[in-house]
Amino acid sequence: MRPCVQRLAGALPVEVAHNDREEPASNPHHGLVETSPAERLYDAAARCSADPYWANSTRLIETATQALVDGLDSPGLRELAAASHSARIRKLRRLLLDALDELSIPRPEASPGQHVSGTRYARLPTDTLRFEIKPSGEVLIYVNDLEITEAGAGMGMHPFNLFVPSNQLVATAEPRHVVVARCTCGESGCGSTEARITRIGSVVHWDWYVDPPLGHGMSFEAAQYDAEVERIGNDRSWQRPVDSVTRLVIEAVDRERWFIPGGLELSWAGVDHRDPQQFLVALFVKDEQFQVFLRFPIGDQAPEQLADDVLRTLRQPPRTWRATFHSLTVGRRGRPSMAGWRWRSEDPWG
Repeated sequence: MRPCVQRLAGALPVEVAHNDREEPASNPHHGLVETSPAERLYDAAARCSADPYWANSTRLIETATQALVDGLDSPGLRELAAASHSARIRKLRRLLLDALDELSIPRPEASPGQHVSGTRYARLPTDTLRFEIKPSGEVLIYVNDLEITEAGAGMGMHPFNLFVPSNQLVATAEPRHVVVARCTCGESGCGSTEARITRIGSVVHWDWYVDPPLGHGMSFEAAQYDAEVERIGNDRSWQRPVDSVTRLVIEAVDRERWFIPGGLELSWAGVDHRDPQQFLVALFVKDEQFQVFLRFPIGDQAPEQLADDVLRTLRQPPRTWRATFHSLTVGRRGRPSMAGWRWRSEDPWG
């Protein structure tokens, strides 16, 4: 046995030969996924091509060694398996790509999941995913037990950003771009980590955009992914009573978009920072560039009751509201066209 094979296989007498007909084997990381040696080699090349830090000499050499043990064989693969750990990474990466060419395995593509269209070649779902919501209202994301939001933009998103009015992490065949981490100042506009989430068959892929926490994308078994995303989406442990009101209002408005009068958009709902005893609903008059505010006493009523009061008011004609407004054009006097006699300006210029 060649020393390069013995490094991985130990003392077992393995005969390395080219296997023209590759039989699928169970993925060593996830027993539910059937993969072939060629697919496993492609997976290693895909992660290597995207992440120079993933592709250390030991990992590349062991990848080639395992491929030989699995029945693949080519000059480039044998040279890579026998290479010195002190060899330059660039040379080892080139040998891996040469081996793909020799074995008629496509080179990795920059598509979602690095999937090669019309083939089974893509990143394999060998990664695991777990979420946690901190009491402070921050969604932590653990990939292979590594917390990645801190490694990315700095901190996790607030649950409202990810789960209200709907769960943004749900994977579909249509790629979805989701901001999963934000700057430590708390604003995603200051800095963010964005994932492109795509479902391809029974696999969910995350590919990174802007401030990636890892050099390569991640791939998950869809069943495990769906279960974890559903679990965290249904977690209400982070909600204070007033958060429940906000969620109920936002979900209802999203579900029944028609009930807010034309020209008005819901932009925010929550505790009034100037008066914590008031629940504030902020609306935007896009065409006229006004902000409109409705306030409701919080009192000791149940969240469901307060949410009902808010929604009942929003369903009424705006002219009947007791509202205030603010012009987004400095110095402009005037009122929104839908304003009633009980509307008052909050602008210092009147």
